[in-house]
Amino acid sequence: MALFIGEFEQVIDSKHRLAISAALREQINPAEDGESFILIVGPDRHLWLYPHQYYRRLVASTVRRSALPDRRTRKIHLLTAMAREVKPDSQGRIVLPEKSMQRGLISERVTLVGIFDHIEVWPTDEWEKHVEQALPTYGDELYEVSDSMNVNVEGGGGIV
Repeated sequence: MALFIGEFEQVIDSKHRLAISAALREQINPAEDGESFILIVGPDRHLWLYPHQYYRRLVASTVRRSALPDRRTRKIHLLTAMAREVKPDSQGRIVLPEKSMQRGLISERVTLVGIFDHIEVWPTDEWEKHVEQALPTYGDELYEVSDSMNVNVEGGGGIV
């Protein structure tokens, strides 16, 4: 499984092409994760990119297979309905589908943000505002996470 870290400013060109930074692409194991991405509209309406094979495993482990629909699966049907596979070209660019751009919060200048198992696409000005608002309490939140990690590591677990 890829572990995405970092923030990278990019521009979406007039053909809706978005370059995935080499630093992010290098964090993917093509044999395990695949070479393409699944693009979804996240719960915050930012576009999210998951490595293709990882996304397949994630959905397969989340959704029960049944001939009859169930309420839980129905609640998350948009997760797959609005998802799109996007394949980087030789320069590492993907083409963002028009519908995804309309449904997601997008602008010409974006920041790609590594968030553990996926990449989020934020309008750059919105990302900078988010960081500025979070920085004053960042230290306290880091200590809080560290404290919970220490408790869970001692108990044999990991990050909650």
